[in-house]
Amino acid sequence: MPGRHVHFNEENIFYSPAPSESSTSPTLSESSLPSSTGPTTPPQLREYIPLGPVTINPILAYHPFVFPINYDVSYPPNTASANIRASPFNLDSYRLAEPATSPPIPVLSLQNDLLPWRCDIRASTCFYVTVGDVLTQLYSFLRTPGTREEFKATPSQSIRDTISAVYRKRCSRASSAEAYAEEQRKGLKRVDFLMGRTTFMGLSSTKLGPEAWVLNLQ
Repeated sequence: MPGRHVHFNEENIFYSPAPSESSTSPTLSESSLPSSTGPTTPPQLREYIPLGPVTINPILAYHPFVFPINYDVSYPPNTASANIRASPFNLDSYRLAEPATSPPIPVLSLQNDLLPWRCDIRASTCFYVTVGDVLTQLYSFLRTPGTREEFKATPSQSIRDTISAVYRKRCSRASSAEAYAEEQRKGLKRVDFLMGRTTFMGLSSTKLGPEAWVLNLQ
């Protein structure tokens, strides 16, 4: 039987405000969301962030009732597929190579209320972030091990119990006893902190900048 213990291995458009206006949010603070890879936008890239409106690719855009793609973020991105209710297009290599935003930008920063970290998505194959970059780097980010300290810092024992149960359920998906033991050995992952809310519902804008987007999950 699976062990009862957790293992550890140590809205879719942004309008830039005028320069004199504040771009901070009372509920979403950059200082409260540590990045997995560094600052949200490196100084050398910020000059390439446009000042005008930035929209998200429809393939990635949030909709409260019809998710843009069929994707469970706890699985590899090659399991994602187009939702024909939302779009008539296939999620093929051509679509994955499209810019994630219009106009294209070199970095996106994703945040979700259930996660104490930001997920920074950086351009990997050209000068801008692609749809494929978002899916691939989000998966890698969520596969990062969670630490014992991060687990203990969650708000309540009830939440810790739920995270532990999700961790055990994820390990139980392994196809063999050996794969189960290997997944268990790798320990808690950031995806477990989502407590089962892993259906990708799209990205929506914030007031923190054109590179900052909310990761909506269900």
